[in-house]
Amino acid sequence: ETALADYQNRVYTEDTIAEAKEDRAKLNKLKKAINDERISREKEYMQPFNDFKSKINEIIGIIDKPVAVIDKQVKEFEEKQKQEKRKDINELFATIGFQPFVTLEMIFDEKWLNTSVSLKKIEEQMKEMMFSIGKDIATLSNLPEFSFEATEVYKSSLDINRAINEAQRMAQIARAKAEREEAIRKAEEEQRAKAEAEAEA
Repeated sequence: ETALADYQNRVYTEDTIAEAKEDRAKLNKLKKAINDERISREKEYMQPFNDFKSKINEIIGIIDKPVAVIDKQVKEFEEKQKQEKRKDINELFATIGFQPFVTLEMIFDEKWLNTSVSLKKIEEQMKEMMFSIGKDIATLSNLPEFSFEATEVYKSSLDINRAINEAQRMAQIARAKAEREEAIRKAEEEQRAKAEAEAEA
């Protein structure tokens, strides 16, 4: 710091700019020499660690072989369990009494395959869904317009908001069509009245 303080406080002019470039080169050379020494020492210092790291990685590779074999068996066992549970869920679905348009795929929840979720819990959730679907169908059947079309949309999606939006969309189209037909009818009447008036004149 003492040696470099002089450089820090030095002010260069247009006449001494060459000297400034020289000083900069000198300091950069010093910086590079120090950093090169650091890199050299670091490599030397890290060599024992790198040897140790290489041996550890080799040991981990040896451990990974039986882990992979065990992991494969565990996954096969878990997959078998899931298949058996899926079969149980299928059988359970058939006993609940869902509306004819409802399929298991429409309501299936992947979480049901987890071992932590019991068949009793799945049964409760299925019954809740069935009652909810019944309620939605009743709501749609009471729509003032296009309840049939809305219900058909619901049957394919089980999405009441989508079904109601579809009914509203169709109602808007019907209103627009009726307004257009009324406008055409009025225009034709006016044209006819005008023609009759001209004929009388």
